[in-house]
Amino acid sequence: MDTSVIETVERIRAADPEDMLGRIKELPQQVRDAWAIARRAKIPPAHSDVRSVVVAGMGGSAIGGDLAAALVAGELKVPMTVHRDYGLPAYAGRDSLVITSSYSGNTEESLSSFEEARKRGAKVIAITTGGRLAELATAAGFPLVTFSYAARPRATLGYSLALVLGVLARMGLIRDPSADVEAALADVAKLQERVHEGARTNDAKKLAVALAPKVVFVYGAGAMGVMARRVKGQVNENSKAWAAYDVLPELDHNAVVGFPQPAVAKQAVAVLILRSMHDLGRHRVRWEVTKELLDQSGIEHHSIELPGASALSEVLQMTYYTDHVSYYMALLNGADPSPNTSVDFLKDRLAKA
Repeated sequence: MDTSVIETVERIRAADPEDMLGRIKELPQQVRDAWAIARRAKIPPAHSDVRSVVVAGMGGSAIGGDLAAALVAGELKVPMTVHRDYGLPAYAGRDSLVITSSYSGNTEESLSSFEEARKRGAKVIAITTGGRLAELATAAGFPLVTFSYAARPRATLGYSLALVLGVLARMGLIRDPSADVEAALADVAKLQERVHEGARTNDAKKLAVALAPKVVFVYGAGAMGVMARRVKGQVNENSKAWAAYDVLPELDHNAVVGFPQPAVAKQAVAVLILRSMHDLGRHRVRWEVTKELLDQSGIEHHSIELPGASALSEVLQMTYYTDHVSYYMALLNGADPSPNTSVDFLKDRLAKA
């Protein structure tokens, strides 16, 4: 592995023709912009009278809903779920709020969910940059929340998360978290120098060097369990590498049994544990015992904890930090972090099917 590709700013920029690193760095501005858009959104008061919330989306558009649901789980008085498929769950109907989120506005699964929500008389809000979703929402007279940001969908988490949170707050379904947003962005600003491509001591680069030759298993609990899924996807899409994720405490009921085999796992696998100051006391005990079991099986493991002013701060910091890790892993793998040629191939074949 040639580590020199991530040692200088010049080499890094040369390996990143679409400037994925620039999009990663813009996370704080994405959040600020999304928050302002959400606060201006025109949403009928009747939309707040619901018994369930469903965020329909795929990939980068869905993970923002997952994180929002985890962050508001302690205060939202109705169930909130994320639907990653065609159609909608059977319970979604007239007393449901369906937030259809699609960066392009042309994701076929999300369009299917939108049409099903319309047929069932659900209260619908569309979040998108445009495309067919924007056309359909406008024609149906549904609230439309649009943003403009040129990037790969996975590099727009600031929008997909903050817009969902902002819409929920705008509707009065959750408290106004504006103070949390500002404090979280201040915490991210403090983190920036630690992962900057020009920093002499860069923890994200060091972790990338350790993880790049491995199949990475990402573990987390609570909101960090959702982040584990996010990091797994970023390693897949940015680093062009195999990865998997699991969530505590469930993983302690099955995954730990599989640590010893196959023998090649000692050389091939590395576990990345995402910690949180909001981990329950029993979570913390379980993490320590889980690490003991990993040590007993000779499995490499690394832990990250980025304390902040709130759970939102931890999520944004972890996003910023691990996106840099997956980015540096891409360069170490000799990959351009931006293109998704396999997904493009798949969509082309689906369009012809």
